[in-house]
Amino acid sequence: MKKFLAALLGVTLLFAAGCGANPEAEAVKTTADSFLKAQQEGNLDEAAKYMTESAVQDMGTMSELRDSLSMYEEAGVSGDTLDTFMDSMLKAYRLIWEKYEIGDVKVDGETATVMVKVTGVPMEVMEKEMTEEFGANVAGQWAEDHMEEIQNYATGHTEEETFAWLMDQMLPAAGKEAEAKMDESERKASDYRLTLNKEGDDWKISNVEVKSE
Repeated sequence: MKKFLAALLGVTLLFAAGCGANPEAEAVKTTADSFLKAQQEGNLDEAAKYMTESAVQDMGTMSELRDSLSMYEEAGVSGDTLDTFMDSMLKAYRLIWEKYEIGDVKVDGETATVMVKVTGVPMEVMEKEMTEEFGANVAGQWAEDHMEEIQNYATGHTEEETFAWLMDQMLPAAGKEAEAKMDESERKASDYRLTLNKEGDDWKISNVEVKSE
């Protein structure tokens, strides 16, 4: 009996050793999971914590996006208006990452790749739909629907004041329109490849790409 138990224990330990998790692969997977959760939340600043500096420059941060709207604030547009618009755009962006499943993880020295199945509005749909033309159409339709209101406000106000007022009215509407348009889009499963590089003790995402079919 003792010999049998010893043999069984030995086999169990060998099996456990063979199936033990690769610590680097687990670290890579943890980074990928944290990044994807931040994307689901539309928290670009949080996502940036798990990316290389060059990747952050490519994808941007929340503060950078907000700063890109500062010219409107300087022109008199309300900060609350810009925050509302940005919130709608981030909600639209979150629809890309509604569900995800981490698949194969490969580590090769200081580089790793993670395959992810993402279900949501395809990235190319947002890139195709959220264009200057879309924005111009939304603004044009709003102006057409509110022409009398615009004319009444413009009377007795400067051109600069009228512009700021128009943006305060249009931008929230445009943001909601973009959010609704994305929400109406068909959800599909897409295969993503995340590339990561080792930086000190941490793994950082250096590239995010959608695999072509």
